Amino acid sequence: MSVGRIVLYVLAAALAGVTVGMLKVLPQKEMPPQELALPQVPAASISVRAATTTPPPTTSAPPPAAVVKEAAKRPGPELPPGVPVREMGEGWWRTIAGTTEQVGTGKVHTYSVEVEQGAVLPVAHQAFAATVDAALADPRGWTASGDVAFRRVDVAEPDVRIRLTATQTARATCGFELPYDTSCYHEGVVYVSAPRWFRGAQSFAGDLEGYRRYVVNHEVGHFLGHGHEFCPADGAPAPVMMQQTFSVSNDALAEITARTPQGLSVPRDGRTCTPNPWPHQEVTR
Repeated sequence: MSVGRIVLYVLAAALAGVTVGMLKVLPQKEMPPQELALPQVPAASISVRAATTTPPPTTSAPPPAAVVKEAAKRPGPELPPGVPVREMGEGWWRTIAGTTEQVGTGKVHTYSVEVEQGAVLPVAHQAFAATVDAALADPRGWTASGDVAFRRVDVAEPDVRIRLTATQTARATCGFELPYDTSCYHEGVVYVSAPRWFRGAQSFAGDLEGYRRYVVNHEVGHFLGHGHEFCPADGAPAPVMMQQTFSVSNDALAEITARTPQGLSVPRDGRTCTPNPWPHQEVTR
């Protein structure tokens, strides 16, 4: 091969190398990135249901269809709570000064009002006398029959003495076989229990004035010759000679007095009366 041809080949090879190098350094046109077609996932549709309160299972029986009211506690013979009362007196009585005009048109019965010395404070004396007077003079009282009249005396000898009496004196006189404080009538004297006078009885449901009038009329009723009675009809006013200090229910009264006879057989007939302090409650004032 001739020298000229060799030179020509060398120059051609060199030119080719330059061309390839230039191509490598030229900027390459960026191809746009291929967009990925991601599958469209629809948003989840969540249905929220309102929460319901379901009671936990119970082992007890379901309540009855009819609403059953709890029976109210029956009033008992126990002394209601209240002001403290002295247990002991001195065993003798002071007559409270004062007299009244005659009330009623029948046979006149005189009475005195007395207080056991030391049983109550002197401030209570006149109030006791005023309540006794009011009870015996009331048109619904014993005078309503037309054959009974009363008049209070303070010096002359009375037909009946009405005495406010200390707890232990009343128990010793009236008896305590039934373990409840009570008043009583004994041999021309009405002994009014001081704790009952100041606290009343559960059967009167807090009506202390009504109970005081009942005690006076009940015990004076014994003086007039009346015995104990029981409730005649359900819901009727209790007879004043019913032992309302204990109860106005025949069943309860029969149970309370079963072991200590009170001169009357009380029927267990379910009848319950309403408390009443008057012998003649039908009279209009």
